[in-house]
Amino acid sequence: MTGPVVLLFAAFGVGVLMAVYLPVQAQLGRAIGSPLAANIPFFVVGLVASIVLAAAAGRLGALSRLRDAPPWALAAGIGAAAMIIGSTALIPRIGAQQYFVLLVAGQLLTGALIAHYGAFGSARLPVTPANLAGIALVVAGAWLATRR
Repeated sequence: MTGPVVLLFAAFGVGVLMAVYLPVQAQLGRAIGSPLAANIPFFVVGLVASIVLAAAAGRLGALSRLRDAPPWALAAGIGAAAMIIGSTALIPRIGAQQYFVLLVAGQLLTGALIAHYGAFGSARLPVTPANLAGIALVVAGAWLATRR
């Protein structure tokens, strides 16, 4: 069983990875002259990597249960495409610092709402006054970090 501390460090590591791969993706978009077209090799490489990892873990058979998933869950791919296209287009224009500060602020606000209502299968964690204060501090920090 994986302990909660390991999971927290894993989440932090994913954040570090995002902070690297999104600017790299923006560089690809700049190099080929199209954030939209740069999305295609991103997802092709991601698809191949996902197939290899799932096969190595012996989990490709799980795809046979795809029909059991709610149809709206497949829309996550649209969100992923929008995030990649958005980062590819925005990072060169507003910079990585502003992009990531605003990305995190948006994720915190949205994540708090999702958790509060238990939406999309999330654990239900009602928002408390302390949570609201923390989110307000992050939003204030986002404002300070992106001021010019």
